[in-house]
Amino acid sequence: MTLVDVMVLLVVMALVGCGRGETPQQKATARLARAETAMEACKQRSGLAATPTPTTVILDDPATKGQMLTPQMADQLRMKAQCRIELDELLEARRGAAPGQ
Repeated sequence: MTLVDVMVLLVVMALVGCGRGETPQQKATARLARAETAMEACKQRSGLAATPTPTTVILDDPATKGQMLTPQMADQLRMKAQCRIELDELLEARRGAAPGQ
């Protein structure tokens, strides 16, 4: 096989690989899986693996306003601050993967 043959083969393989692109739903599902993995890794690094993942990034949640701060609420606040980038991506990926999107 000559160098030209190898180059032609590589170009053909690249074109075939590009031809079978993912559907938008497959991309959204893959993004969600990556975001969930990143969030779990951040929770592990922060020592918050047992804490439920927040459903919002709002620090002063009106639903808990006026309540005494519990250890779980404190952990949620800590996670919202320490894992903010991962949480933003996870919540956005969840919205993108929702049916009808």
